[in-house]
Amino acid sequence: MIQCKTLIPLQELDLKIDAANAQIEEKKQKALRMQTEIDNDAALLEKKQALLKKIQLRRRAAETEFEGLNAAVKSSQLKLASAGIPPAAYSALEREIVVQKAKTSEIETKILEDMEKIEVLDKDIEKGLKVVAGRREHLVQVKARLNDEILVIKKEIEILKTQRGQCSLGIETGILEKYEELKKKRRGQVLYACENPACPACGMGLPAGFLSSLTSHDEAESCSNCDALLYWTGLRD
Repeated sequence: MIQCKTLIPLQELDLKIDAANAQIEEKKQKALRMQTEIDNDAALLEKKQALLKKIQLRRRAAETEFEGLNAAVKSSQLKLASAGIPPAAYSALEREIVVQKAKTSEIETKILEDMEKIEVLDKDIEKGLKVVAGRREHLVQVKARLNDEILVIKKEIEILKTQRGQCSLGIETGILEKYEELKKKRRGQVLYACENPACPACGMGLPAGFLSSLTSHDEAESCSNCDALLYWTGLRD
């Protein structure tokens, strides 16, 4: 049996402090999530920019090859127009021109496809850069606002801690040490009001003997399953 009446207001202060710290952590996480999203978008833009550069280089190489093939076709056509070419050489030149034109057409198609890709990527990257820049500016504003809110919460925590210190002065040392030990172990709430034959902390049913003892006084008993301190607030026989 543990005297709990003096611990209840202390725990209320602790829970308020925990809730305030949770608010601070959530605000920090919000800024971190926004930063991560922006960093991911920026990384994606870098990949698109690298892809754009690769396609541009590929297109330039294709254009150079295209020009070379066109020059080769013109040269072959001039040879065909020359007088005194043997029939076998003439046929060979015709076949060569057909192959060159087919390859020229294939390269031209690839150049056009790359030009379309470059146009799409250019617009996408331009839009993405504006979005990332805007989100970075917004993040600066959000961080400033969150920092102001965190400072307010920290001041509230300091007030609560002062109240807690004053509250703890009225608690017996042994009871306070037991509470602090359980609070550290459970990382949160220690005392639970109980009005049903089950532990409100872990949900386990309370043995008849334990329940009989718990309902016979106003102090707290430790749950045998989770060590939470339970005090009875339900109906008594």
